[in-house]
Amino acid sequence: MLEVYKGLSFDNIDGGVWKQGWRIEVDEKDWNKHNKLKVFVVPHSHNDPGWIKTVEEYYTTQTKHILDNMLSKLPEDPRRKFIWAEISYFAMWWDELEDDDKEKVKRLLRANQLEIVTGGWVMNDEANSHWVSVVHQLTEGHQWLQRNLNYTPLSHWSIDPFGMSLTQPALLKEMGLQNMLIHRIHYSVKKKLALNKNLEFRWRQLWDGKGKTEMFTHMMPFYSYDIPHTCGPDPKICCQFDFKRLPNHGVHCPWRVPPQVITEKKCRRKLLLDQYRKKSKLFKTNVVLVPLGDDFRYDHPSEWEVQYENYQRLFDYMNHNLNLNVKAQFGTLSDYFAALRKEMKVSEFPVLSGDFFTYADRDDHYWSGYYTSRPFYKRMDRVLLSYIRAAESIYGLAYFSKKPGYSWIVDKEVGLEKLISNARQALSLFQHHDGITGTEKDHVVVDYGKRMLSAINSCQRIIQICTHILLNGLEAEVPDKDVNYYNIDDVRHSHNALPEHYQITIGVPELRTKSVVIYNPLTFTRHEVVTFYVSTPFIELTDFKGKRIHCQISPIFEYGSTMSMTKFLLSFVANIPALGLVSYTVNAVLENELPSETVLAKVKIFNHYGDVQAPNGFIPDISPIPNEFTLQNSRVTASFSKIGLLKALKIRKTTVPVHLDFAQYGTRMIHNLESSGAYLFLPDKEDAVPLKIENVGVNVIEGVVLSTVMVQLPYVHHTAVLYNTSGADSLGLEIQNVVDITKTNNFELVMRLSTNINSSDEFFTDLNGFQIIRRKRFKKLPLQANYYPIPTMAYIEDKQTRLTIVTGSPLGCSSLYPGQIEVMLDRRLNQDDNLGLNQGVMDNHPTRHIFRILLEQVTHALRRKITPAGFPSLSAHVASQSLLNPLVRMLRVKDEDVVSKGAYTTVDHEFGVDFSFAYPPTERLHKRKIVYGFGRPSSICRHRVLLQQFPLSHGTVNITGLLALDPSKRLHKSSLSFSLVKNEVDGKGNLPMCPMEMQAFVI
Repeated sequence: MLEVYKGLSFDNIDGGVWKQGWRIEVDEKDWNKHNKLKVFVVPHSHNDPGWIKTVEEYYTTQTKHILDNMLSKLPEDPRRKFIWAEISYFAMWWDELEDDDKEKVKRLLRANQLEIVTGGWVMNDEANSHWVSVVHQLTEGHQWLQRNLNYTPLSHWSIDPFGMSLTQPALLKEMGLQNMLIHRIHYSVKKKLALNKNLEFRWRQLWDGKGKTEMFTHMMPFYSYDIPHTCGPDPKICCQFDFKRLPNHGVHCPWRVPPQVITEKKCRRKLLLDQYRKKSKLFKTNVVLVPLGDDFRYDHPSEWEVQYENYQRLFDYMNHNLNLNVKAQFGTLSDYFAALRKEMKVSEFPVLSGDFFTYADRDDHYWSGYYTSRPFYKRMDRVLLSYIRAAESIYGLAYFSKKPGYSWIVDKEVGLEKLISNARQALSLFQHHDGITGTEKDHVVVDYGKRMLSAINSCQRIIQICTHILLNGLEAEVPDKDVNYYNIDDVRHSHNALPEHYQITIGVPELRTKSVVIYNPLTFTRHEVVTFYVSTPFIELTDFKGKRIHCQISPIFEYGSTMSMTKFLLSFVANIPALGLVSYTVNAVLENELPSETVLAKVKIFNHYGDVQAPNGFIPDISPIPNEFTLQNSRVTASFSKIGLLKALKIRKTTVPVHLDFAQYGTRMIHNLESSGAYLFLPDKEDAVPLKIENVGVNVIEGVVLSTVMVQLPYVHHTAVLYNTSGADSLGLEIQNVVDITKTNNFELVMRLSTNINSSDEFFTDLNGFQIIRRKRFKKLPLQANYYPIPTMAYIEDKQTRLTIVTGSPLGCSSLYPGQIEVMLDRRLNQDDNLGLNQGVMDNHPTRHIFRILLEQVTHALRRKITPAGFPSLSAHVASQSLLNPLVRMLRVKDEDVVSKGAYTTVDHEFGVDFSFAYPPTERLHKRKIVYGFGRPSSICRHRVLLQQFPLSHGTVNITGLLALDPSKRLHKSSLSFSLVKNEVDGKGNLPMCPMEMQAFVI
């Protein structure tokens, strides 16, 4: 696709009735009795699980009626067909059906009158969603279909997500699907492909040289998926065959020519057939797909009647007139693909690689604003994903441990299964393309937020209960999911507020001790900084063997240069094995008994006049003038400007200027032209305006465990952290921005990193945390067209140096100048952008963004030939895994607990860091256990020291070694959503996995 973009002029010439195309000419002689046009009209109803209404509101007011009507109207004529996509709604409806009606549904599926397409819980967004979340939502839907209908989807239907990711076909291929339909693609790309009859192609992954990953794909050619834009190139004519728009039916054609009831005298079949023929000229075969539907269509019985009856008359008139050389009929999506494959071998279609971002539906309307809209909830999505992965893994460990309590947690009545199932469904629901995108009404995003908050709390409950079981806690065998054994140090009181943290209140002589437990949800050992708030600086820290641990105590700046007298930050390096639990004990001591292992941090305050009252034990170094300064750990030296912002990074002997600053965009305000909104990014200038930053105080903490720089800027509380460990958190500089733009109007805030790296007009962004793709900045395109999604990371590089930014939440980013990366942090927009939402984005909340900035010398392993694909360095990969899957910090509730053990680990065979591991559905865990693994490129960077600290796999995975499973259990490979069980494999040995490969197993 990058090569296609290079060749496109993006001239947007008016094509006549097909505005974004051209005048299509047809000759009736192109068809004859041996070469008929085959038309499949596919009725559908697009049901958003949340957008203008919440999922519940939509269900009760519209979706329930659509499905009820389907059940009564489809059986009236066996020629009628219908497709359905969203299982979240289908499951709600199914639960209300009587047994007889459930049997009717099964008969419709067996008769091929009803097809479930994709079968996901939702039709997921493809820009912001993490690949693991996409797997969750697809698996949630596929497993529901297996349990209730014994049904496996065959074809994918994606008509509304705003741009298409290359990750989606990779996941669907591994789930056993064979065909894809996609729609929202840049109008110039559609025109280019249509000109060459390449709208159907084999979509191949960038790294695939043999075609193993190919997915056969159909791209819809026209502007919209509604009926006026699906029968052919002329929407004025197509609209006349949308019979819901008949007079007195409440919907009208904007072209002011209404439909007419089809009779023998008023058939107008040739008018419609001409559109079908013209549409066929854009494809290589005589098989034509004509979707027949729109948002929440068929919610009234009358629409079923007028659409199906009038179209059946049209089909009968067409088919009975042999001179027309056409066979038209209702069909499912898979009916169309089956007919297509009979006409032409899939191998004869062209191969296409790359993705389809950034989407534009017309003019300069690039949908790059939604990459960032509602960043508070985008961050919440990643937090929930991390909790689900942690909860699922520790839940599985607790069950397989066979420790007291293992059996009750999987009990259907009193166990934890419902909690984890509800959490997965909340995450799956938010992957909807009007959920995580931030393009829904205010009250709808509140509904999503409350569901995610409840899911986070459920995951926390699972984690702390399973921790109690694994550590042999007292009465762990007693079924009680409401008791608190541990408090997870991430307190969330509201769906729209930043989390808070517990404070460990201890002292001498009473309340001397507090135990904390750390859980590592990843499959490799971690040596990373853990922090807790404590009430006194005079403590000692011991591990579970009673050995003192080096730790750091830092003061807490409450506002400006004012420090708390009663709250301090305890920091230490936790060493936690793969999928392991380790406890530590915090003991209060007298000031004169402070051990040498506990070090009080140094405090410096720049650009501050006057005295500062410091807590006991700290003597701040105060300077009334601003100064430049540096911080360093064993890997990185970071230099800062006089206003406390990053100025340069040094690795080994190489120093690279890395200037961090913040800037703002306004929105264009031109009469009769759209302005920025939830979807669109339409800036007022071709460059952001730097924020004015003057006379700010800079607070600096230097310590043996971590060092920080804190500065309050306009709209941003900015913190830079340098960790001093041998783990993933020390590989670069961590940036924490708490952004608050609630008092602005039409304001979009960005953070920029400017370097001397000669990156030219190229940069790299990831797709769904799964792969990385090369981007190119095009001068022929407006600024907003050069913005792309950054779900987990982006980088720029030249022959000597690479700069990577790793993010903890999905956002929009670009490289608008050589050597620069720009990331959008938040958007506040007063107006609607006329794409259906009918409101601006004004419900901003203070939002915490976490980034890690990594500077690396380009080694031989990073010097790859120029390809459309990029690859993360080893450092970037582990830094991202660490950031997205933080260590879970817990405080033991009962300080007098002397029963619980100090640690738990079962892993005798760690995966390499290039593997990702998760526990998908755990239903009926006591009967079967399902796991999957994910291979990543293992040759991305072979830096000798890093490989010692973060060892890679040898291309194999040992499942029984990781989970301590019963060797007698049989292991089968399966599709990624576990719908298709495949061949048996040797579970005792090492199973091979290639880079970028996903494998699923059923035990």
